[in-house]
Amino acid sequence: MTIDHRMTTLAPFEPAPRPRPARNRPESRPVRDLPPADRLVTPLPEPPDDRRLTQRLNTILEVLGRRRAAAQIEHLVDPALFARLRDHPRLPGTRHRIGPLHVCHPSDTAIEACATIRSGPRVLALAARFQQTRSGWVCMRFHLLAPRTGPMRAVQPAAPVRRLAA
Repeated sequence: MTIDHRMTTLAPFEPAPRPRPARNRPESRPVRDLPPADRLVTPLPEPPDDRRLTQRLNTILEVLGRRRAAAQIEHLVDPALFARLRDHPRLPGTRHRIGPLHVCHPSDTAIEACATIRSGPRVLALAARFQQTRSGWVCMRFHLLAPRTGPMRAVQPAAPVRRLAA
C-alpha cells in the first residue's frame, strides 16, 4: 500500500499591504529650549551611609525599649509604622548592641538593611527598609525576628517495622 503525500500551497492569510494615505499636517512649531533644571528642581537627599543608618535603627530600638520618647522618631518612620512602634510592648532585655550592618540598594530610592542585635544573652535579627521621600529617607518597614520561645519539638523516631512470622 502506497500513500501519496503532496504539499499544497495555501492562499496568503494577510491582505497585501496598501500604501498609507498622506496626512495633511500643519507645520509644527520648533520646540523651545527649556531652562536648565538645576535652578528649578531641588535634588533629592543622598542615601545615608552605614553609620547614619545604624544611628536611626538604634533610635528606633531605644523607642521600643522605652529609653526614648516615641515622638522623637515620628519624622524618621512611616505613619503606619510609627503607630505600630508606639503601641508595641516594651522590648525585653537591658541594653542592646547592633552588630555589623548589611545594606543593599534594590533601587535608587530604596535601602534595605539587616543586622543582628545583642540584648543581654539574647540575639535577635533585625530587618528594615528605608524609602526616599521629599522630606528625606523614611523607615517604611522594621522587623525584629526573635528565636522561637519554649522547647523545640523533638522529632519523633519512626516506629519500628514489624515483620510477620512466616
